[in-house]
Amino acid sequence: MDKFVISSGHAKIVRGASGYIDEVDEARKVVSKVADYLKELDCTVDTFHDNTSKTQRDNINKIVKYHNSKSRDLDVSVHFNAGTKEIGGTEVLYYSDGNKVLAEKVSKAISEALGIKDRGAKKRTDLGFLKGTAKPAILIEVCFVDTKTNADAYKKNFNNCCKAIAETLSGEKLKEAVKPVEKKSVIHKVQVGAFSDEKNAANLAAELKKKGYSVNIVKG
Repeated sequence: MDKFVISSGHAKIVRGASGYIDEVDEARKVVSKVADYLKELDCTVDTFHDNTSKTQRDNINKIVKYHNSKSRDLDVSVHFNAGTKEIGGTEVLYYSDGNKVLAEKVSKAISEALGIKDRGAKKRTDLGFLKGTAKPAILIEVCFVDTKTNADAYKKNFNNCCKAIAETLSGEKLKEAVKPVEKKSVIHKVQVGAFSDEKNAANLAAELKKKGYSVNIVKG
C-alpha cells in the first residue's frame, strides 16, 4: 500500500481522553509525524484534523466524509486510550477480518517501539469511523493517557513510535541517517636540519630562536 488518509481522533472542540498527556493534542502530533515518514517512503498521504465540529456525531461524520473524498488504499485514525491505569498498552481496532493481520502488525510494532504491553488487534463493528469509511481501515490506540509509564514511554520514544507506524503501514524501511565523519586535525612539522654533532644543532637552534621561531631539539 502506498496511498493513505490519516486523521486524528476527536476534534479541537469535541475533546477526547486526558491524563498525563492529552489525546487530541498527541494524536495530531502522531498523524503529522507519521505522514512525514510515509512521504519519505514515497507514499501519498492526506491528513485531517477536525477543528470545527461541536458534537460527537458531527465529528465522526466530518472525519468519515473527508476520508471517503480521497483516493487511497487505507484509512487510519489515530487515538489514545484511557481506563486501565495499572496496565496500559497499545491496541489496534479493525472492522473486517481482512484487516486483522495489519492491525496485529501495527499494534506489535508500536508496543515494541514504546516498550509497553501489546494488547493486540481487536475487532469492533460498532465504531462510526470503522463502519463509515469505504476503504480498509484501522483505528490505532497508541497508548493509555492515564497510565504514567505509558505516557513516559510515549514521550521518550515518540519518533520511534511514528517510524514504526509508517514502516508497518508501507511495508518499507526508512533509511538510517548517515552520521558525518569527524575530520581529525593534522599537525604539520617543519624540519630545517639534522646534525650528528649536537653542538651544530644547538648553534642552529640558537640562531632560529633569535629570529623568533619556536625550536625543539629532538634526538633520534
